[in-house]
Amino acid sequence: MTRSFRPLTLVLTLFLSSAPFQTLADQTLTDKVFTGQAPAEQFQMPDLRAHPAGPERKVAFFNLLIPLIEQENARINADREWLMAMRDHGVWNNGSRQRLASICKEYGIHCDSENDVSWNRLLARVDVLPMQLVLIQAVEESGWGTSRFAREGNNLFGIRCFGEDCGIGQLGSSRRYQSFASVQEALQAYVNNINSHSAYQKLRERRAALRAKGQVVTALALIPALGKYSVRGDAYLSALQSLLDTNAPLIERLRDQDDDAV
Repeated sequence: MTRSFRPLTLVLTLFLSSAPFQTLADQTLTDKVFTGQAPAEQFQMPDLRAHPAGPERKVAFFNLLIPLIEQENARINADREWLMAMRDHGVWNNGSRQRLASICKEYGIHCDSENDVSWNRLLARVDVLPMQLVLIQAVEESGWGTSRFAREGNNLFGIRCFGEDCGIGQLGSSRRYQSFASVQEALQAYVNNINSHSAYQKLRERRAALRAKGQVVTALALIPALGKYSVRGDAYLSALQSLLDTNAPLIERLRDQDDDAV
């Protein structure tokens, strides 16, 4: 369900951005690099340091991201449902072939025609991520949205870039992190990375297996497959698990409140 921002809870000023999107040319197995496309006009990250650390900042952070994640998941779900319908009963024409080619390109799969599609592989990529998983990774990677990369570059997910002048440099290090024109652009970058990069194939396989069994895909089920997201390895997974245990009740309470308000 798509929801709007609640100003009584989240007193933030969100600015539309027209900054150009930068693409990346270099990527490795473990680096978090964006290779997809993103919408042009979306909201920039507000400075959440205006909210005291603790419950108030948590609510502000979650209320900012929840509707954006829902919008992105709705977009992916629409493509997924269309693909399944076309696979099973579709009548193909030039328009539908163009849409198929566009989806395949977005998810890094070669598709010459509807007869040349690995449907299981494609559908394993064109799928949503659990709300709680996206939120806790954003928390861990951005320090509740207060990191310099989040504030200056809308980068909530620790997505790196490569090149002397790309993105934002890390102080005291040669590492650089991608700068995005909007929060939504960064979100789409993160989701595209999880759904297409070879480092997260096991996550996609686990998600597809749960789907095949008719089981709910949860953050708890997918966290163990994110070991390659960070050089911290098991320590990173433990941090995500701790964030999930601590914040899952608040996340669901905020989602329920919004559902009740609709």
